[in-house]
Amino acid sequence: MAICELCGSGNSVYDCEIEGTVMRVCSECSKFGKVRGSSNVKIVVQEHKRPVSNEPEFVFIQGYGNIVKNAREKLKLTQEDFAKKVSEHKSVIHQIESEHFKPSVDTARKLEKALHIRIIEEVKQDSDNNSNISKNVFKSKASEFTLGDMIKVKKK
Repeated sequence: MAICELCGSGNSVYDCEIEGTVMRVCSECSKFGKVRGSSNVKIVVQEHKRPVSNEPEFVFIQGYGNIVKNAREKLKLTQEDFAKKVSEHKSVIHQIESEHFKPSVDTARKLEKALHIRIIEEVKQDSDNNSNISKNVFKSKASEFTLGDMIKVKKK
């Protein structure tokens, strides 16, 4: 049994062009577009998954700016002196300390090494590489995500 791609009901029988997109819809939803011939149109919907990567992901520790600032001040270094020490601009150090800028992982590692601190952590990925959000957010009556799940159709 085909499922209506607009409202999710289980009686999809029409190929219908709705705003330039061919969809399989029920008789009720076919009024929103132009019914096409009975050609077999296969619509492929790609599932949104994170790209599989062997590279680790990192997140910044909350309050990383204060951690950098306190460690720099503990070493009695000005922003300018510290910037020279790590081969960065003073403005970059200021932006990092005020948390208006998140440095690259390489720069963060350089700061961590120079100040003997931790400001980034590696994120552990699930064994199936899917985010927990994508598993739970979209569930429709027919356990497939349809356009009808996103919009509310006004019925007369």
